[in-house]
Amino acid sequence: MPAETRSSALLFDLDGTLLDTPSAIAEQFAAAVEAVTGADPGVEAARRLVGRPLPEMAATLSGSAVDSATAQAVSNEYLTRYREVIVPKAADLVFPGVLGGLTRLAGAGLALAVVTSKKHVSAELILEAAGIRDNFGAVVGADDVDHPKPHRASGDLALRTLGLADAGPAGAVIGDTAADIELGDALGTFTVGVTYGVYSAHQIVSTAPDYVAHTFDDVVDTLLTRNRKRVRP
Repeated sequence: MPAETRSSALLFDLDGTLLDTPSAIAEQFAAAVEAVTGADPGVEAARRLVGRPLPEMAATLSGSAVDSATAQAVSNEYLTRYREVIVPKAADLVFPGVLGGLTRLAGAGLALAVVTSKKHVSAELILEAAGIRDNFGAVVGADDVDHPKPHRASGDLALRTLGLADAGPAGAVIGDTAADIELGDALGTFTVGVTYGVYSAHQIVSTAPDYVAHTFDDVVDTLLTRNRKRVRP
């Protein structure tokens, strides 16, 4: 395939971008901390940390070190709650427009991947439960690389898995927090910040994405327009 018509990669965040999970994650994480330590850190404190790697969330909310027994116990308790409470609801947590939008993007010849701060197994589990795993040619979790996002390593691994490592920068990185926009900046690619996830509209604008989207339909329309311009003779 000529270089100018090679497939372009779209790297999506998961929580707060594809699935409306941040509130559920925050509730279960706060409950996990309380179950282990006896102290309730508050749901809002947990929600502000959604999108960070699991060990960091556990340590911050429990007031312990990342490699401590307390943080590990909180992580284990949360993962149990994640599997038992959140995953069964996954199909109902898919944001409006995601199912049809992913189909439209794939139909335009774009290669899709998920790059998340979740552990790989947890990401696979909820994507399957939500019924959208087959839309993605790659899923990269925080434990798949030595340095998770916002470091570019996770994006580079996604591109290699898609077979596009030599095709130049990804087409776009799409997400709802600073880590996603910083990942796109590290990769040197177009960034889309969404306002319906963890960050408020003001917060996501402050990260300076190339485009701000208020719905997933808006995300799809913008990416398809860019792709048409890219492949135009």
